[in-house]
Amino acid sequence: MEDGTAAGVGESSPPRSFEGMVRAVLQSGALGFSGLLAISIWASILVSLAGGESVGVMVRSALSIVSLGLGTGTVALVFLRVRGIGRSYLDFKLPTRRDVGYIVVGILSIFVLMFILSFLLTELGIRTASHSVEQQAKSGNPDILLLFVPLSWLVIGPCEELLYRNIIQKSLYDSFSDYGAVVVASVVFALAHVLAYATGSTPLELAGTLVVIFFLSLVLGTVYLKTDNLTASALVHGTFDAIVFGVMYLQFAG
Repeated sequence: MEDGTAAGVGESSPPRSFEGMVRAVLQSGALGFSGLLAISIWASILVSLAGGESVGVMVRSALSIVSLGLGTGTVALVFLRVRGIGRSYLDFKLPTRRDVGYIVVGILSIFVLMFILSFLLTELGIRTASHSVEQQAKSGNPDILLLFVPLSWLVIGPCEELLYRNIIQKSLYDSFSDYGAVVVASVVFALAHVLAYATGSTPLELAGTLVVIFFLSLVLGTVYLKTDNLTASALVHGTFDAIVFGVMYLQFAG
């Protein structure tokens, strides 16, 4: 939100201190780590209930998405309870006509930015790492990508935006400027993807991928900042992921 205040905070924000900024960064990192931990715990529980090691690739992939929703939801619920705030803190709303404009611009911007970054990395001779889902698809299971297309809109976009924008970015408004909060939240968002891209990649490939994710996250954070509507950034996020998964399916299944 562009006035530099979070929901439930008065019109004028208190002076920002360096200690407060450090504390806010550490809290954001802890929230991001808690999200990963919660997702991992839920994934272990669900896979065990579904049959453990005998679970097939498609079912395991579906359970990973369910775990994402449950994990981010758990962290969000705990955050609200600890802060003593209600569901009104959550910014899921029907998009206004203005919001739709930001959604369209956000989708176009995120693809243009990805193209530019990919071109620059290629010119520098830096390859990007492959996501674990892409690696599974390449290994002979391209159909899992079809599962991820609708779930990008239904689960991945909304749930990741809930944690990294509505919880982490919004909580940073009290300690940073609006765009400072967008930057810090984007750093946390990028670092949260380390495990998803670490397998089979070199440190340079991983670093290049995280840089791309960071800049793409800046678009998502800006859309959320400008609209104050999590639905807007979730639709941009979900549409981006859905198109990427769809294109990958056409490549691998063809």
